[in-house]
Amino acid sequence: MNNRIGLIQELVRTHNIRSQEELIGLLAQRGVQATQATLSRDLRKLHISKQHDAAGQYHYVLPEPSRSAQAILLSESRAGESIVSLCFSGQMGVIKTLPGCANMVGALVDEHEHPDLMGTLAGENTLLLALREGTSHAGLLSFLEGFIPGIRNRLTE
Repeated sequence: MNNRIGLIQELVRTHNIRSQEELIGLLAQRGVQATQATLSRDLRKLHISKQHDAAGQYHYVLPEPSRSAQAILLSESRAGESIVSLCFSGQMGVIKTLPGCANMVGALVDEHEHPDLMGTLAGENTLLLALREGTSHAGLLSFLEGFIPGIRNRLTE
């Protein structure tokens, strides 16, 4: 499931998907099987909705974070610039930031909500990500990439 959630977010972010059948097909091309009922639950859980484009066609879109909370936080582009490194070990992820930035990056991560991320804990320059058991590190990284540009380049072992 964890990999499926991250993959759904990535596919919705990178494709103009018009139906659940199309999304099921894209998942299958990547080796992930899902029923329509499961996909419906995932889309609801992720708050993914349909929106029409300039041509009047409907496609799935990721939810927009609230603008009031974003005004307080680092802009998404600055969040990427403030991250020094990211590493995973078991059920934890650690993001190292420039001094004083961990709290703001943590608030940004919390606002975007991921079902396999139980919470964050921030210090001065370190952000701890508490992951649910069995969470795919690759799936969580895809999720983070959706709003923190360049974070994949900060991944360390």
